[in-house]
Amino acid sequence: MERYLVRLEQWLLPLLALLLGFITAGVFLQIVLRYGFDTSFLWGEELSLFAFTWCIYLGAAICVHRRTHFAFDFLAGLLSGRAAAVQRLLVDLIVIAIAAVLVVDGWTYAQLSVQRLSPALGISLFVPTIIIPVSGALMILAVIPDAVHECRFIFSGRNP
Repeated sequence: MERYLVRLEQWLLPLLALLLGFITAGVFLQIVLRYGFDTSFLWGEELSLFAFTWCIYLGAAICVHRRTHFAFDFLAGLLSGRAAAVQRLLVDLIVIAIAAVLVVDGWTYAQLSVQRLSPALGISLFVPTIIIPVSGALMILAVIPDAVHECRFIFSGRNP
């Protein structure tokens, strides 16, 4: 499972870089057009917002996989052995619970957005909102191997 997650991450990182470059170029072009030529195009702002939304949720899934999200690490320094594993498992379970909310409620939100069109681009709002449940599912897939590893350590007392 870990190999597939690493491959997926290697595919997602260039996509994130591309989206971030697109956001930067789009916003820069908007500023130049607005202040330099006294004109603007609305669809650029909307597309940048959609790309930003995708960057945030995909980046959050990658951070969960890398375990770089904010966590209460002050306990980790005080705990060792099984107690530290229990603390890490608790954090994993909280992440799974939050990611499950993203999957369930994000899917509901995305379904509600199917019929709504974005004002400037005229595309279904399903496109920018489907990333919410997808990101939640990726987070769950990334945390489950860590949670299983922690459970094995807690019950056996040795690293598998």
